Parts: sequence; structure tokens; C-alpha cells
Amino acid sequence: MQSRKLLTATLLVRCLVSASAVLTLTAVALAAQTAANPTEKHTPAKIDKQIIVFPESVVQEQWTHTLKLVNFPKNLVLLNPGQCVRIGIVATGDGRDEYLEKAQLSFRVEFAGHSDSHPLAPLAAIKQIKPEGGDFVTAVLNSAEIQNPFLTTASMGASRDKWCVPADAQDGTATVEAETESSGGHQKQARTKVQIESFETGSGRALKNNQEFEDFLTYYHSQPNPARLYPALQFLSTERKVLESAGVFESLSSSFSSILKDNPAAAKDFMARVSTQSGFVRGFGLLALIAAGYDIEPILKTMSEGDQKIFKQHFELPDPYDFVAAREIPTQFDMLWGIFSTTGQFAPIQKIATGLAWGSDWDDFQKALKSPNPPKEWTPAIGRAVAYSAAGWSLYSFEQNDPLAADYIEYMVASPDTPTAIKSELKGLSTNPAFKRKGDK
Repeated sequence: MQSRKLLTATLLVRCLVSASAVLTLTAVALAAQTAANPTEKHTPAKIDKQIIVFPESVVQEQWTHTLKLVNFPKNLVLLNPGQCVRIGIVATGDGRDEYLEKAQLSFRVEFAGHSDSHPLAPLAAIKQIKPEGGDFVTAVLNSAEIQNPFLTTASMGASRDKWCVPADAQDGTATVEAETESSGGHQKQARTKVQIESFETGSGRALKNNQEFEDFLTYYHSQPNPARLYPALQFLSTERKVLESAGVFESLSSSFSSILKDNPAAAKDFMARVSTQSGFVRGFGLLALIAAGYDIEPILKTMSEGDQKIFKQHFELPDPYDFVAAREIPTQFDMLWGIFSTTGQFAPIQKIATGLAWGSDWDDFQKALKSPNPPKEWTPAIGRAVAYSAAGWSLYSFEQNDPLAADYIEYMVASPDTPTAIKSELKGLSTNPAFKRKGDK
């Protein structure tokens, strides 16, 4: 888990909803479920004029593993070369989902003297947007076996087409214009602008402190900024003591390699920069490139025989998805959280949740600790017991603090593909004492 040291410290101190707000929201939701207001006024559906620019991965990866009701994706205001985005529109009013299903969206991007037009087309996907604070209450309701009754007041549709920043883009501003065609007529959307930052500019902005480093990696999946990866590596080279903590090296390697794998343009620039360096920056950078699947042989040939020999002695990272050796599972959890934080993929969280199947190992371990002859040596069963507790604790921490993680957990609870035993554990993340740590509330 990245939570052990540097990377998720900030996650443990954020709580968006107070206890009183939770009680209020729950009461309102339950009332809405059990009674309809006969005097409620009906509002015709309409499309808001504002547009949203968000990562293509939201549609391609995230929304395929979420329920109809989701958290709102971040609106991007800064992009680097190689990044791809979709355009989103929001509808409010009664029957807004059906309204969006019949609507069409076109958009045009003006950048560096070029115009990239995408004609009217049906929306690629439509999701309802959660009310603020909904995730916290959902967790409480799940623990009590109560279905989430929240009523949403807005829905979002995503463009069918994407726009990608050219791989050789320089600094500039992209202007996005969009139009919609719906049963309400033709509408021009409000124009929006997105800053384009070259790798040269982004890589030249040093990270100032631990907080910037943590924020860059922990929230990367919602605000990706690959041009900052090289400054992150430079900062890490000055804080190498953090790598001495168990699992952190592997977690960071997974984070860096995931970013590079997702953006070949960023990887090309990153490779060119680390190839001119030496020591830790070059070594760690090359390991991340190898893990991402890139060929580094041309760089190795430029290194001295001594440096090549030292580099080739690096240890192999474990496969984070292969829970064969119980001793490696904590490290694999670290790596999986690193992958999720940078890519927003569903698979890492789904894999960590499989650790919740080891509840019987935890029960046996607790009984053994209370026996006249408590265990004095590590065993695979104890390893699984600890992994069970770590899986539940980390999933609950991310559920509280990462909107996407909360969406994924809700999806797993509802999915017929999730084993019943794991569903039960997921519903009890907030109440299971095995998932608590000293000092937790």
C-alpha cells in the first residue's frame, strides 16, 4: 500500500462530510425513497451551456466498471503532449437521461493554427452524477444493508470522439467549441480554453516539497500531468531515504512505469532525459521504462561496461497480480495502489479486494494470539491474515478519500461477478474492527 509512508499520508486526513451532514443526508434520502411529494414541481430537461474536458480513460476504462451513478470527473485545464480527452455536457431536469440519449454533440478544437472538427454524433456514454457527500453516506448505508436511495439532479454525457494533444506540441492554448442538437433545439455551448504545456516547460518546473510529490502521484489519475514525471524523479533522488521503507520502491516503480506505459510521447521524452543522467536518476528511470515495456538497449550501449554490469544486477519486481507467495503480498498491494493512483484502472482495486477472502485466516490468527501458546514465527496463514486486514483498511481509506475508488467499490458490491463473501466484506469496510488501525476513529 502506498499508505505506508510517503504517498498516501494526505489521504488519511481528508473527510468531506461531517457526522451531522451524514445524518441529514441519510434522513433526506430515506424520506425521498419512501414518500413522493405530490406538490413537487416538474422541471423540463435541458443541457447546461458549460462543457467539461476530461481524460479519455474515464469513458474507456472507468465508466465501464461503475454503476449508473458516479462521481463527477475532474475538468482538465492543463494538458501535455500525447494526452487524449473527451468533451462532456451536463443535463438537468426531469427525464434528462432520455433527453441526453437522443441528443448529439459536435466539437471543434483550435490549437497552434490547426482546427480539428468532430461532427454531430450521439453521446458515447451517459452517467448520473452523485450529490456531494454521497460516497460517505453510501458506505454507511451499505454497512446497514440499506440500498442507496440518493436522487441525483444532474446527468453527464461524453462525446463519441476524442481529441489528442499532438506529440510534438509546444506551449499554447487550445480553444474548445461545442454544439448540441436535442429535442430542445440547436445550442451553442460556452467556449472553453485549455492550457497546453510542452515537455520542455513541464519538465523544467521542479517539485518544491514532499506535498507536491505526494499530490502529483496520489491524484494523478484525475489530474494527469506526464510532463512532471521527470521533475518527480529528480525530487525523489534527493529524498532517497523514503525508498528504504518496505514496499515504497516497488510502489513508486509501478507508479512511474504506469504513467510511461499510458503515454508513449511522455516515455520518449522521459527516456531522452534520463539517458543523459547518471546514478540514481538514470538507474531508476531505466527500470521504470523497462517495467513499462520500452526498449532501453540503445541507452545501455552508451554506458560504460562497469555501469552496465551494475545496472544489470537489479532485482526483478514481483508481478503485482500474482498472489502466490504470502510474503510478497504487502509489497504487491503497494504496487497495485501505485498503479491505481496513476492510471485509475479498475483491475488493481479488484485484485486487492480478493484479499478480503482471507477472513478465516484473520479469525484463526486472532484466536491464536489469545491462546496460551501464541505464534512466535511467521507462517503463510499469518501472512494472509495480515493481508486481509491490510486490504480492508486500505480499501476503506481510499473509499473515503478517492471518489473513483468509491465508485469502483460500489460497483463490486453490486456486481454478480463479485463473490458473495467479498461483497459482505466490502459492505463492512467502515465497521469491521479488523480494518481499523490505532488512532482510527
